[in-house]
Amino acid sequence: MDTIKMRPHHLLDIVTNFQRDDDPDYEREPGENGVRTVVRMVGRDLDFGIELVVGPDFICEPCSHLQPNGRCERILDRHDPPQAMDDYNDPLDERILGYLGLAAGTVMTAREYLGRVNARLPGIEEVCTHATSRKEDRRDGLVRGMETLGLRPAGA
Repeated sequence: MDTIKMRPHHLLDIVTNFQRDDDPDYEREPGENGVRTVVRMVGRDLDFGIELVVGPDFICEPCSHLQPNGRCERILDRHDPPQAMDDYNDPLDERILGYLGLAAGTVMTAREYLGRVNARLPGIEEVCTHATSRKEDRRDGLVRGMETLGLRPAGA
């Protein structure tokens, strides 16, 4: 199975905001990250392989903010105090992996990963909600996304 590298939180962000009507013909602009490519993959078939990583992934690779040293140059200026993107995201991904009983380097399908997430929902929003977001919104978004993808019965 071909696999793509995937930060644990990136797939959770996609599911949280997933909509079936995302444009399947969208072409990525030069320097733009690969999130829309993964959104299309998720919408087509969840049986693609992922290698869970703490660090740059398939989404980060084409982004103009990714530096040659593998670090993102972006600063999260809405955080108090402002924080380097990687200094926030790396511990976030480590927490998510630990909560799910997984380790960096684990290879599985996106469906298998999201099945683990779904089994810990509610609950996972306690470790995967971004610092400037509400846990209730993250939980509700994940539930809606899982329902839309057919991974969770509506209203469960």
